[in-house]
Amino acid sequence: MDTSIERIRAKIAEPPRRTEPHASALRRAEISGHIHDLEKRIARQRANLANLDATIKLFSPGTNPDSIPSKRAYRRTRYFAHNELSRLTQDALRTASGPLTSAEIAAAVMQAKEMPAEDAAFKEIVAERALTVLRRLAKRGAVMKHGTSRNAKWVLAGSGSV
Repeated sequence: MDTSIERIRAKIAEPPRRTEPHASALRRAEISGHIHDLEKRIARQRANLANLDATIKLFSPGTNPDSIPSKRAYRRTRYFAHNELSRLTQDALRTASGPLTSAEIAAAVMQAKEMPAEDAAFKEIVAERALTVLRRLAKRGAVMKHGTSRNAKWVLAGSGSV
């Protein structure tokens, strides 16, 4: 009888046990599941790569598949349709009275798309993407860059503005 009273006292003194998982545990489980899925995808891609390597060696025995450089994966942005940012960037340069910085081009693009201009982080993202477009257009000879820093000015080629 003495032991049953001690057991009851011990149960009363125990802190209550959580029945639902903590939010951190749920987040950890989510991340762990995502990692597991990615590892499965990586394993499938490694198998695909091994099959391609074998095919290359079969048809071109002198070619080393490891010497073929990797190609960077392209991820489309959800903010702009295909070639829309390029078109809007060129429109901004076309309507400007003079050369523009990437930040000014980003502001013009955001205004044309009716995006919130007060969000500095978002404006930085658009400016970075606009710079990428500008560099590609410069390689094609469609735009010219004046200056070397991030505040360099951009102008359409053949517009005569400097």
